[in-house]
Amino acid sequence: MKGIIIAAVVAGLLLLGGLLWMMGVFNQFMPKEAMQTATTTQQQQVQQPTNDLPTASNDASDSAIAQDSAAIDAEMGSLSSDSASMDQSLNDQPVSQEY
Repeated sequence: MKGIIIAAVVAGLLLLGGLLWMMGVFNQFMPKEAMQTATTTQQQQVQQPTNDLPTASNDASDSAIAQDSAAIDAEMGSLSSDSASMDQSLNDQPVSQEY
């Protein structure tokens, strides 16, 4: 019975301390230089996506689509090659080191 009373008192004190902390009562005891204040940052400018394709962004002709498709295929081929190189590097075997 005595242990239950002690546990209830401790829980009550923790609850009271938590409520006082959330209400900001303890802020008056903190030194001013230790308190952190929120700062605002400047708005970043929206970046426009770059057009890496060989044709103009407003060109919708069949030849432009064919050129863009060929450029995309070339990029995908180099991506596949890079991916294969990465896979190979992950499968490398360690070399014994001699001291």
